[in-house]
Amino acid sequence: MTTMNRFFLMTVILIALISCSTKKETSELIPLIELSKFPVYKDIDQLPSSLDSVYRLNLSESQLTHLPEIVFKLANLQELNISLNHLSDLKGISSLKSLQILNIGMNDFNSFPNELTELRHLKNLALWWNDIETFPNDFFENNTEIEQLDMTSMFEFDFETNLSKIHNFNNLRHLNLGNNQIPNLTIQFDKMNNLEVFGYIRQDSINLKELCLKLSACKNLKTVHFSVNNITKLPSEITLLENLEVLNLYQNKIKVLPADIVNMKNLKKIYLSDNPIDIVKIKDIEKRMPQTIFVYDE
Repeated sequence: MTTMNRFFLMTVILIALISCSTKKETSELIPLIELSKFPVYKDIDQLPSSLDSVYRLNLSESQLTHLPEIVFKLANLQELNISLNHLSDLKGISSLKSLQILNIGMNDFNSFPNELTELRHLKNLALWWNDIETFPNDFFENNTEIEQLDMTSMFEFDFETNLSKIHNFNNLRHLNLGNNQIPNLTIQFDKMNNLEVFGYIRQDSINLKELCLKLSACKNLKTVHFSVNNITKLPSEITLLENLEVLNLYQNKIKVLPADIVNMKNLKKIYLSDNPIDIVKIKDIEKRMPQTIFVYDE
């Protein structure tokens, strides 16, 4: 074999090895809307013999203190729910390179699990009810595909510092900050171009007029959750949310709605249950908004 042929053969082998390595690194990512159609396995003792066929796994409420080793053998795993356990670290999870959906809510995390920054395809992340205090810079820099972030009931978290960086998630569509007392909402909403759903419930104090002015910069905003906020009056600035489709005002102290709400032509549903509404006035507005479903107690 000539030197030239040897060189050519070695080049082919090297390319093949690189190709195989790349394939092993990340399995084919399934669009989230399609992923939801795959079966969810809920018992590691009843997993199929072909572990490569497992794409979704729910181990919530399983009394886990660490991740079972078999989880790391699920090469195609793309959704993992390990909420409501007793986990304090995620050692080994970085091997699940194709993970797109992860729920670690209500565990024993006192600090951010840095292994998450190695999951570059993570899109939906639920962190609710953990004592995490802050996010590392690597989280903002590495997890660029984040679309949905649930930060409900994170009572120890430094929101002021971290929310000022949240716009770095350019693809963020859903943000839930419910049940946290955040006196200074430092989000740069004018940079949140893709935000569609914003949850901001159970706040002791909320300046809804100011918040609506800020949210008006989010031109793709379709749903807002303002329930259980002791809101007594809905400001007319709500109409600045021109593309809003769902307005959730459940369990507040609202009696009437601003007259110009009838100009919100894209609004499909308003939730007013558990509010001391003036039914006569609400019904009058309801008649003038035939395209909108009103949900309230009579």
